Amino acid sequence: MARNRSKPSWRERLPGRRPEEHFHWRGREVSRLENLADAAFGFSLTLLVVAQQVPTDFAGLMKVIRGFPAFAASFALLIVFWNVHYRFFRRYGLEDGFTRVINYAILLFVIFSVYPLKFLFSAWLGGTGGMRTADELFMVYRIYGVGLAAVWLLFGLLYWHALRRWYELGLSAVEVEYTRLDLAGMRINIGTCLVSVLLSYLPVPLWLPGMIYGTLGLTMAWNGFRFGRRIRALIAAGPARAA
Repeated sequence: MARNRSKPSWRERLPGRRPEEHFHWRGREVSRLENLADAAFGFSLTLLVVAQQVPTDFAGLMKVIRGFPAFAASFALLIVFWNVHYRFFRRYGLEDGFTRVINYAILLFVIFSVYPLKFLFSAWLGGTGGMRTADELFMVYRIYGVGLAAVWLLFGLLYWHALRRWYELGLSAVEVEYTRLDLAGMRINIGTCLVSVLLSYLPVPLWLPGMIYGTLGLTMAWNGFRFGRRIRALIAAGPARAA
């Protein structure tokens, strides 16, 4: 007996499962601005690879293997940034002056952050990373938290700019809600980074400012659930332009 597909499965109803099914891509062609961004992200990944020393003996090989978790974490974070950047230009297709300036600032932070990111993840995942005191570890938390918060703030400005121009872009009510979902997620990321920085100034266990990032799984899931209910209701109501 054929399975009834009139009602979507619970996986298909999850917010963000297939978001572009309900989001019209306004950026149809890759622009020169995106080409510049892709080149910058590619250069950053190249720097990350170059930072890996080619082993000449067994001890060197083991050192490279021990450093793989830090390399993978740095690589993953850069890919996350690229994906957020890619999705913005596909969805909204904006290339005005404000978008260009914020885009340049993001690329500046991304390229500059490659070696600090590698060092910070090495400190957390691959040993002490050359740190000898608790003060040095807390300083690492501050550098990472402030830098990451700055990048998410810049991405937030891009998405806020798109939301501000919803009428010109012709965003539907569902598309506006997806944009708000992304903005709320960026605020959660910024808030988590700043809490980590604040904890680094308080008399707390050494691990606490770093472990606070572990709460992102719960807070982002809550954010998706909260907006998911609204998005599903809007989709069920049919196509409508935002009011």
